[in-house]
Amino acid sequence: MSVNPFSAIVYGAVISAGGVLWANGQALAALWGWPLAGAALLLGYTALIVFAGCFYRYEVLLGEGGKAEETSERKDYDALRNALQSGGGPVRIYTDWLTRFLGAVDRFFGDKNVVTRGRAARLFGLPTQAPIWTAPAYDRCLLLALFYPVATIFLIWVISGHVGPAEAALGLERDTEGWRRGLALIAVMTMIIAFWQATVKEGYLSFIWLGVAVAVAVHYAFVFAGAGAVAFAGAVAGAGAGAVAFAVAFAGAVAFAVAFAGAVAFAVAGAVAVLSIVLLMSHRSKARGWQHVFLLLFTLVMGATCLAAPYFLSTQDGWLITGPLLLFLGLLTLINAPFDWLSLGLTRGLLRLGIERGGWWPYLLALIDAVAAVAVIAVLSCAMIIGIQAFDYLAVLGGGTPVLPLHEVFDGIGANPHAPEYWWIYALLLSTMIPSLINLAIGGTALVRGIPGLGPMLLRLMPAGQAVPAHNRPVLALALTGQWGAGIALGVAAQFILLWFIVGRFLPWIGFGLLDLARGIEVFNLPFRVHQLF
Repeated sequence: MSVNPFSAIVYGAVISAGGVLWANGQALAALWGWPLAGAALLLGYTALIVFAGCFYRYEVLLGEGGKAEETSERKDYDALRNALQSGGGPVRIYTDWLTRFLGAVDRFFGDKNVVTRGRAARLFGLPTQAPIWTAPAYDRCLLLALFYPVATIFLIWVISGHVGPAEAALGLERDTEGWRRGLALIAVMTMIIAFWQATVKEGYLSFIWLGVAVAVAVHYAFVFAGAGAVAFAGAVAGAGAGAVAFAVAFAGAVAFAVAFAGAVAFAVAGAVAVLSIVLLMSHRSKARGWQHVFLLLFTLVMGATCLAAPYFLSTQDGWLITGPLLLFLGLLTLINAPFDWLSLGLTRGLLRLGIERGGWWPYLLALIDAVAAVAVIAVLSCAMIIGIQAFDYLAVLGGGTPVLPLHEVFDGIGANPHAPEYWWIYALLLSTMIPSLINLAIGGTALVRGIPGLGPMLLRLMPAGQAVPAHNRPVLALALTGQWGAGIALGVAAQFILLWFIVGRFLPWIGFGLLDLARGIEVFNLPFRVHQLF
């Protein structure tokens, strides 16, 4: 198949951009070190690959307009024409996309058909009831809060090879060669896919995929040693049970500590009993409409257990391993999940309010949502500091050692904020920005797509019921791909400009820097003061 000269130019530009990225990566490595430069290169190359893939997809799709109407290719071509034909201005496009996006979000969080009591809808002034803060959404946020940090820590290890407290908690080895870390990533991805396939397939296919997952997991445990939590979290992601997933991770960590003391049979029996009880209560609460009550009690009980565990387990021989596991997979998950849920509900409520009011309200409320996300980050950082302090204080009170001394962390961040050992902290804090970030990306893309005259101009190059002429396809594909690229870049830039302005400029201007705030909370030592009261 011959390649259009313009297409060759586009692909050549992508390859050239990859070379420029590599050259700049060398400069960044000299300035920041290879871990951060490697992360920047990975993001850059991912963006180039996605851009080239979208360009190729549009170029192929534009040649399918002459096929029979019943074919999927022709339907996709007609859908693209209809989108351009009925586009209108950026506000109309943004509203249409937000409506479809909210439907997809409701389906993902499992509350599309949940009947709410209407309190959240009244809080936002919505005339109709809508799922905003629901029990199924919180259950899924528990799952994401468990999976997201573990996956982030593992990817940081793959990129940088650095092993800090978070990486050591997952059993990731120090001084591991780059090719072995690359194979570890392939193995973990294979396990996740295999476990997920085992949950969605039926009959013998499910057992085959489960066998593949177990075989890879066993081989990986002997060859690479570590990161099994990533595979497990990915497996549970297919089932979608956040409370159950958290119970498995927490019970596994406690069982490991008990087994270290020599009571292996007791550890296994206790873990199985805890998981059975949580699984039974989860199913019954869903069947009877009490899921919100179950999740509230589950969070309170598991939170108290996470804080009590270091007092009783910190003197065990395996505390240096089980302590970080309980902190990263236990307490921090329970702290992060409510804030993710709060941020998700806030975004959904503001999006629906913008759609109801119409006009330019969706864009204004998207900016309000982005500012609120930064405020949630500040409050989440305070909650994480108090939680970690309480965990370490109770560990020391029980006769053990602290897992994550915060004064050392803050001194390290102040001296070298780009160090890989602190990336997991940034990832946890920025997770609450994901809903507003997606919102701004959609808004930016709609803004670019709705440029006056752009849609009709592109539509004139797409004849109905005919394939776009070969000489026009690359230019048209580049324009369609560029709309998405420019819009997403615009939305991401808007979010991080707000973050930089509020955290980097506004708060220091009023004498309230985020790191200074964190140090102040750490020095105040709320857990110690509460203990002194009693």
